[in-house]
Amino acid sequence: MKETLENVMLMGLGAMVMTSEKANVLKEELLQKGTEAYNKGQALNEELKHNIKEKMKENVTVTVETADLTKEELADKINELSEEDKKEILKLLKKTSKKNAE
Repeated sequence: MKETLENVMLMGLGAMVMTSEKANVLKEELLQKGTEAYNKGQALNEELKHNIKEKMKENVTVTVETADLTKEELADKINELSEEDKKEILKLLKKTSKKNAE
């Protein structure tokens, strides 16, 4: 009986040690997978930001040969732009005006 009780206690202690070891291995695996996923997400996020900036540049770029346009035709072209593009053009004009004033 004493030997059986001792074996049960040793088995319980072994189970605790084994559980602790397995938990540490699992923790390391989870940390590794989480770090990989985080780094991959950051790379994808940076790529997405870069792609969005490129698309915005493409959408804002307007090719106009001003030498061939009258002021009225240029005004018509500007009126065809979105409100965001118009605001961007105003910002650029203000910067240009400040540089010319100096």
